[in-house]
This record gives sequence, structure tokens and C-alpha cells, in this order.
Amino acid sequence: MKRATAFYLLVMACAAVAAVPPTLHAAKVAVETTSADGTVTTEEVALEIKDSRAVFRWPREKIPANVKRIAVWPDFAEARSGEDGCWVFPNNRMGRFTRAEGRAYESWGMFMPCFGMATPRETFCAIATGMSYSLSAEVTVQNGVYRMRALFDKYMDDLYEDISVEFRLLAGADADYSGIARAYRAYQLERGACRPITERVKDQPLLDYAVRHPEVRVRMAWKPVPSPVLEQVTRNEPPVKPVVTFDRMAHFADVCREVGVDGAEFCLVGWNVGGHDGRYPQIFPVEPTLGGEERLKACVRHVQDLGYQIAGHSSFRDCYMIADTFDSEFVVEKNPNGTLRRGKTTYGGGRLYTMCPQRAYERFCPKQCAEMATLGFKGLFYLDVVTARPIFPCPDPRHRLNNGQRATWECNILDEVRSVFGGSASEGAYDFCVGSIDSALTIQWCKPFEPPKCKLDDAYVPFWQLVYHGIVLSTPFRTMINCTANPDRRSLLKLAEFGGRPTYYVHSVFVTGRAPSMGTIDLELTTEEKLRQSALWIKEGCDDYNRRRALQFRFMDRHEDLGNGLFRITYSDGSRLVGNYNDAPRTVDGVQVPSLDYVVLPPARRTEM
Repeated sequence: MKRATAFYLLVMACAAVAAVPPTLHAAKVAVETTSADGTVTTEEVALEIKDSRAVFRWPREKIPANVKRIAVWPDFAEARSGEDGCWVFPNNRMGRFTRAEGRAYESWGMFMPCFGMATPRETFCAIATGMSYSLSAEVTVQNGVYRMRALFDKYMDDLYEDISVEFRLLAGADADYSGIARAYRAYQLERGACRPITERVKDQPLLDYAVRHPEVRVRMAWKPVPSPVLEQVTRNEPPVKPVVTFDRMAHFADVCREVGVDGAEFCLVGWNVGGHDGRYPQIFPVEPTLGGEERLKACVRHVQDLGYQIAGHSSFRDCYMIADTFDSEFVVEKNPNGTLRRGKTTYGGGRLYTMCPQRAYERFCPKQCAEMATLGFKGLFYLDVVTARPIFPCPDPRHRLNNGQRATWECNILDEVRSVFGGSASEGAYDFCVGSIDSALTIQWCKPFEPPKCKLDDAYVPFWQLVYHGIVLSTPFRTMINCTANPDRRSLLKLAEFGGRPTYYVHSVFVTGRAPSMGTIDLELTTEEKLRQSALWIKEGCDDYNRRRALQFRFMDRHEDLGNGLFRITYSDGSRLVGNYNDAPRTVDGVQVPSLDYVVLPPARRTEM
């Protein structure tokens, strides 16, 4: 009967793929072109329908030179207030059809070049397959009618390929935001843009360790932020504030082992000259006020001897004039006449500039990686900022890059880091280099327990995690860093709901004059009491994570808000994680779930035919 069952499932799967909803045989899009002078033209275009996919393509030769925006309105992307369903953006924003008027727009938060809509008639995942880095998304509601469209409204003066959008048409169990996310995941896997963790650990044994244990980032030294000196040079450099010396770091690892932290991947931030963002792209000598290079090497060996992994933090993006390697040739920010365009943003090294990734690779990356490897670092080495910002072109004629080319060079840098240290990590959720990265520090900067700012939004759902859980490690919200130190126990539960790897940041609070992006709950090593308490909080996080860390090797397949403060996550092996935000126990799937806690349920037994 097993063969018969397999054949039946294969036939049903093929039928599902081949089926095309009848209403979409004649699907169309309205293409609205807005020129820089305000001229608007509209053209109706029939979509190419094939195997439950509707494809729109707009040749770049057809696009006027002065184009400002191109909007693509599918005729099936429509719903009415009061209908079942939802719309979803790639930065986890989700809204239901309950309003009469309003607008939701997303440009900065296009972490993935996709969005989707589920209505009683059609469900689709829209994927920008051409000029994807120019994509924004919009939902409008007028007189109770919802419409969703793709907008190409960024870097339109640099069209390097046709504009194209693939609408993957979904039905049945796929007709919700979980199904929309699975459709984009399938697209990424089909084209080889990324590989599951289960495959990569065969080539990256250090990744296997990182998956099973939390990350502990330790900020060791820094200069004042914002910088009191706009353009730093060695003659006016503010003093470095050494907070965690290399010997102190080794002692902290001892205490972590003593209190029972069974595993952790430490990441040292600010070990380089000038501390955190001190003089990039210059990184050597090792910051002397922390003990210098030999004490750093001894610290790394000691931490590894305790059974932990330890990696470093650096950057091939940010750069400062104080660096002994500074050269305006590799700086992206240029005026039309080629001179430096000086902004007002400052960080540890003074006025912040950005390196062209091609030049960063050619001039620094391989050599610096080889140099940093001599310090003993092994693990998921962290490069700051890369995945936390949308990519943008490099305009310098000596190394001009469009966004597609820029993405390639960013991947080259991350691939080099991965090959040298065993893994790569960065700060955020943008997926232009998802095949070259193993961990994202945080996905969203918003506060999960506060109402969304946009009036059309109803909730934050783990859409990004439904795509990339089991592919990229992540912490879902920036304010969930140090979550076991947070007296609000909902934070730890939300971390589990979104499938997050626990992340701790020692001395996360260091910027003056503005609210800390990671919240005010900090871990500190300034006294023995605070050091030990920090280790105990990490131990608590390890113990909780051990209950569900095996799920990191699985895809997150479905997220369900069950109402009344309850939720269910279903993973690709059939495992379920059910959670309870209430102040009293509740029963889910026949199991009592304690207050503000979760339970992991094994896959249901399958009955053979």
C-alpha cells in the first residue's frame, strides 16, 4: 500500500501545480508609468499564465528615460472590507480586511522582494524577479475596497534589466500568509538562492554548534557616540573607553561555565584599534587598552578550551577618515564633481562614510580575514550593517555598481568570511545575500507588544521566519535581545513563537543622547555581582532554548493565531509548538500549556494505508 499511497500523493501534487483558477485565465495588470515631469500613462497588459503562475514582464527598452515610478496593479489583487483574508508585507506587517479607508506603503522594509494577498477568490505571492531592489508595495482602501500593487519607485534612473513580477497563485491549505511565505521560500530554494541549515552543516561543522547554542555579544571598548569630533584624525581622536579587557572576558567565560552555560558562541565587539567602529577599515593593532594582541589570543584560546565558540566583529562597509588606510577613492558618497559628500552622521570613528563593496573586497577583505584568523577566531564571524540596510548603487565611475552588481560583491565578502572562519553573520533581514549568510542579529526594530503604527496593520506575524527559519538563524525583534533579563515574560514567549535563537549583548547600552535600540535591559561585567548575574541570565536562556533548539533544523511551515492569547506553530517535520500568553494555564491540542509558556509537541503518528 505504501507504493499506492506515494503514487496517489504524486498525482495529487501534480494536479495541484497544473491547476489554474478559471478567473485567472484572462488575468490582467494595469501598468501606470509616472515620469519625472508628472506625466502619467496607463496601459493594460495581459499576464502570461503557466502552471499556477502569472508572469508580468516590462522590457526596459519600453521604459522612458525620465521614469520616476512604475505601478503594477493586478486585477485579482482586490478585496472588500468584511471579507475573510489578509494582505502581508515582507517585514512581517499583516492586515485584515476591516477598514473603509486608508493606505499602507512599504519601501524601506522590503526585506524580501515579495508580498502577498489572500482573498475569498484568489491568493497570491507576488515576487519581483527583475529590478527586485527597486520594489515597494502598497495597499489602498477606498470606500471599503482593498487593492494591492507593486511599485517600482527606487533607483529608477539605473534600470539594468527588465521589470518583472511573478504571481504564484495559491489555493486550499496554501491560501493564507503562511502559504504565501512558503511560496517565496520554494522560489528561493528552487533557484538555488539558499540552502537549508541541514545541508550546510555538512560543510560547516561550526554552524551546527552555533545553531544549538545562543549568541553572546560582548562590547569591549568604544569611543563616545555620537562623536564629539566630526572628522577624527589621530591628533584629535577622543579617548577609548575600555570596559571589558581580554582577561575580564576570559573570566566571564569561566563564570558562564561555572553556572552551567552548556554552550554559547561569543562574539567580541570592539577588540580592534579604537574599539567599536574605532577606525574602520583599519583594524590593527588590537586595542592596547584591552590588553593587546597577545592577551586577545590567550583569551580566545581560553574560551575555546572551555568548550565555547568565539568569533569577532568587524566591518567592510563603514569607514572613517582617521583610518591609516582611508582613501576617498573607495568611498561611495560623492558629489557629481567627484569630491566627498560629507553627511552629518557620526559614530565611534567620527563622520561616517560608506565603502564600495567591490573596493572593500579588492583592497581589504581577503587580507584582513587572513590577519584576523591568526587571532584564533572560529565561528559565525559578524560583519556589521550589511544586511540591515537596503542596498544602493555605487556611482563612482572608477568602480560603478548597479544594485545587482553590488549584491554580488556583498556576497563575495560574506563568502570570504564564511570560508575563513566557518560561518558568517550580519545585522538584519535583507535577503540579497541570503545564500552567503548564516545568522541575522535581528529582523525587526519595532516593539512587538505595542500596536502597529499604520492604521491598516493588524499584527506582526512571522512571515520572514516562515520563509527563512531552518535557513538563517535570527532573533525576531531587536528589543528581545537579553530577553531572559526582561521581567516581562512575554518577551521569551514571543522569541519562541517566532522561532528565534537567543541573543545576548553585554554592554549593549553605549550611545548617548538617544534611546537604546535594544532597550534598556543590559548585561554588564563592571562588577562581580553584575557579571555573575549576566551569566545566570544566559544560563536561563540556554535552558529554555534546549527545549526547542532541534526545531532550528526544520522549516517553519505554519503560524496560527488561535485567539484568546493562544498560538500554534507547525514545523516541516510535523512538530508543533503551542504557546499561551494568558495569566493562567490553557489547553491546546489536548495538552495543558502553562501561563506565559509553550510546549513542544512531537509529530503526530501517521497511519499507513
